[in-house]
Amino acid sequence: GTYTDADGSSGSYSADGSYSHTDADGNSSSGDSEGNGSYEMADGTSGSYSADGSYSHTDADGNSCSGDADGNSSWAGADGSSGTYNADGSSSYSDAEGNSSTMDADGNGTYASSDGSSGSYSADGSSSYTDADGNTTAYDAEGNMSESQDMAGGDALDGAFGGDSGGGDYGGGDYGGEDDKMGDDLDIAAAQSDAKEMPADGGKEDSVADAKPEADDGIPKEDEDDKTLDG
Repeated sequence: GTYTDADGSSGSYSADGSYSHTDADGNSSSGDSEGNGSYEMADGTSGSYSADGSYSHTDADGNSCSGDADGNSSWAGADGSSGTYNADGSSSYSDAEGNSSTMDADGNGTYASSDGSSGSYSADGSSSYTDADGNTTAYDAEGNMSESQDMAGGDALDGAFGGDSGGGDYGGGDYGGEDDKMGDDLDIAAAQSDAKEMPADGGKEDSVADAKPEADDGIPKEDEDDKTLDG
C-alpha cells in the first residue's frame, strides 16, 4: 500500500516487510524485506544499515563512519583525520596534522608525530621514545631506563677542528690530530715571542755581575796601613 498525509509526508509498505517513507521536512528512509535499510536527511546526512549488523553513516559536515558484521569499524573526518577500531581491541588513528598511532589486540602500540618523533609501548610496561633529533629514551618492563643519542653530528665537529675528536691524544696535547698545523704555528710564535723578551744576559741582575772578583793584574797592592805609617 501507499499513503499521503495532510502534512505532506508519504510512503509505501509491502507484505514482505519492505517500506519507504518521506516526511514533511524532506527526510526519507527505506527498508527491504531482509532488514536492510537506508536513510537520507534533509540536512545532507545519509547512511545505510544491514541485517548482519554492518552500517555506514555520513553526517552533514562530511564526517563518515562504517562498521562490518564482525564489529570492526572505521571513520574519516572532514578535516582529513581517520581511524579504525576493531572487535579485538586493536585500533589506528591519524589526525589532520599527520600524527598517527596504532594499538594491537594485546595492548602494544606505536605512535609517530609530524615533527619526526616516534615511540612505542608494550603491555608489559616497556616503552621507547625517539625525539625529532634522533635521541632515544627507553624503559624496560622493570622500569630501568636507557638513553642513546644520534651521533651523526660528531663527524661534522671533527671536520671543523681538523682532527679526530673521538681518538685524539688529548692527554698528550695532540687533540687536534697529527696535521694540526695551526697548533704548531701558534707554539712556534709563542716561543719566538718569549725569546725576544728575554734579556741577552739571560735575565740575571746586574748585581750578580758586579759581585764577581776583579781579575789579578800581578801588581802588588799598597796596604792602607803602610800608607798611614809613611805619612
